[in-house]
Amino acid sequence: MSRPIARPLAICAAALAGALLVAVFQAPASLAGSALQSWSRGRVGLGDAGGTLWNGTGDLLLSDGNPAGGTAPARTRLPGRLAWTLSPWRLLLGTIDLTLSDAALLDQPLVLRLDGASAATIAPDRMRLPASALLGLGAPWNTIRPGGELQLEWDTLHMQAGALRGGLRAEWLGASSSLSPIVPFGHYRLRADGVFDGATLQLETVSGPMEMTGSGTIANGGHLHFQGTARVQAGTDAAIATQLSGLISLLGRRDGDGAILDFGT
Repeated sequence: MSRPIARPLAICAAALAGALLVAVFQAPASLAGSALQSWSRGRVGLGDAGGTLWNGTGDLLLSDGNPAGGTAPARTRLPGRLAWTLSPWRLLLGTIDLTLSDAALLDQPLVLRLDGASAATIAPDRMRLPASALLGLGAPWNTIRPGGELQLEWDTLHMQAGALRGGLRAEWLGASSSLSPIVPFGHYRLRADGVFDGATLQLETVSGPMEMTGSGTIANGGHLHFQGTARVQAGTDAAIATQLSGLISLLGRRDGDGAILDFGT
């Protein structure tokens, strides 16, 4: 190839490479929303996304995943505004280096690092969510319409070959329901320990007139198996017990003055 021809071709190639690089670095934040929607199977979305794929913001949306009559699923907007940074240079080296921050949800920025060998580390943190986030789990939560606050707390989590190791604690504070006049009816704590898949679950009642206890496991493929009971605490005022009876019936199969909790995915 002669030099007069080669020079314009080299310039064109450099211009195309530069344009491609600019396009990659200016990829819109909406791409992150599409990826999140696909990964969560429509349960989690991103609204009003701004910025780029690498440095963006958006409103975190949770779907109840249960459209009725062909209508769109109900969406819950979580408090605050999510911001993220994703390193494109680390991604070129086969490592995901992602930082998420939302002062209304997280005590501190959430740091996730995933290398090319599918080994991930999630730093310790605590997250606060409205109890309405439980709507995304389907029945019975989309029936009882829970209120109150969820607090999720975890130690350093390690993931290797699809297995997640560590400990998580979830608390439901100020538990309430749109179907019960008793507000709140309890404070509950769920612990998950071990290796996911295969982690063990333990539910206990911290306080309140309605008692919920149980245990379970997270089996292969992330499938949840949980069994327990819900009933009015001994010594509860009769009027309160009567008002809680209907709610208890909605939580599971009736068993005397309580109900059998049986959740699974």
